[in-house]
Amino acid sequence: MPNALSRGIFNLFFGAKRKPFASLPGPQPGLLGTAGDFLGASPWDVCARYGREYGGVTLIWMGPNPGLVLNDPALIAEVYESPRRMEFEKGNISEQIRPSVTDDTAFTAELRGDWVRKRQLEPGAQPWATEWLADQVGPMQAAISESADALLKQRHIDLTPALRRLTFDAFSVASVGEKLSDQVFEDFMLLARAADARIQSKLPLKFVKPPKDFDAVKARFYGHFVDRIREARKRQDPRAVDIMSRYLRETPGIDDQVLAHMLGGTYFGGAFSSSVTLVGAFHQLNKYPDADARLAAEAASLVADGPLTLAKLDAAKWVEAVAYEALRILPAVRVMTRTPSKDAQLAGVTLPAGAMIMISNQHLHRDPAHWPDPDTFKPERWLDGGTTRDPLGSGHFFPFGRGPRACVGADFAMTFLKTALATIASRVKIQLDSTEPFEEGFFFGVVLPKGVTGKLVARAASSSEDVRARSA
Repeated sequence: MPNALSRGIFNLFFGAKRKPFASLPGPQPGLLGTAGDFLGASPWDVCARYGREYGGVTLIWMGPNPGLVLNDPALIAEVYESPRRMEFEKGNISEQIRPSVTDDTAFTAELRGDWVRKRQLEPGAQPWATEWLADQVGPMQAAISESADALLKQRHIDLTPALRRLTFDAFSVASVGEKLSDQVFEDFMLLARAADARIQSKLPLKFVKPPKDFDAVKARFYGHFVDRIREARKRQDPRAVDIMSRYLRETPGIDDQVLAHMLGGTYFGGAFSSSVTLVGAFHQLNKYPDADARLAAEAASLVADGPLTLAKLDAAKWVEAVAYEALRILPAVRVMTRTPSKDAQLAGVTLPAGAMIMISNQHLHRDPAHWPDPDTFKPERWLDGGTTRDPLGSGHFFPFGRGPRACVGADFAMTFLKTALATIASRVKIQLDSTEPFEEGFFFGVVLPKGVTGKLVARAASSSEDVRARSA
């Protein structure tokens, strides 16, 4: 808490600004407002602490500018799901990542702009989306099996980068029908690091310089997908089931560059969040070996008579429960931001245009008033009606956000997570060096697990060649 002198100076200069917000609880502001609480601390931990100390709404001050931290499901619904949602745009993350992504996706579009049109172009919004998801399970299983076999040969691994590349490769199979080269992955990571530098910068964005050769790398990354699209148009393979091929069959008039931008944007939208969710899941499974053994047994039964299918995964309740519990206890995205596009009424006060609204899921995902044993990894809480009581996007469980602008790739992310959990658990046991809480950093808007290291040990399972052969 700021000292008395710091609080006095703030009140001297900005006391009049505080009066309209006197009804709201929150920490006492000092010279920096309450921004000092976030210095050196994870923002999600600060937001969760505010939820415990001040309840569903907390008044914060970013210097002299008021803002809110929301931990109240009803207020969050008002911002995300009510007809008033059009008053609240994404925070400045859209501008921060814009140089690395493109304007052809819904991710950076404004609600008041052409978001609806761009949202309708996304794969998850297509009438063939469910059929396409079902077609991806077998190819992704083969890709993940191959990646797990390669990791088996390494004596020691850092799970975060290892599962990031595994996820990237599985996404590539779903996007363009095969794994992509190391060069494409390295280009993707350079663009992501450039965006992360803007996200984490304390300076105005105009002073944040891109890395060397940024423009050339961006052109090469998205150009790779343009080249693949043009090749696919020539082949016109009616058997191909990847996103690119489905678009070219179902919407042959789609612009090559627009489709390339959507394909490239898929990785930014989900590769980091999906991979760190896997890291969290396997960390918790190491901590709770009975849950791990149950997952291995169910996974083995799923692949015993042939490749995975979407129908098998839908019936695999423990796989689903493990995925849900990982998303609850260690969500990859824990703080989301919104800002009023004009002065707006919220929580009984008038927020000025541009004010910061921070929406946290960490406190609500572990609210002891809602969840029994909230800090314990218990997949069984999702059985026997648990997913109905707390569906994705509900008041106390929203790892992908809430409302119409929730993650458009959530269905694909869940299909990938369940495929990856079942495939990996059926083939290998991930043995970690420690089950103690790991350090959490921040990268590209996503929690970054640090120091989760160990090795893979083979289980009795079919080889990746056998899986691919049976998937053919």
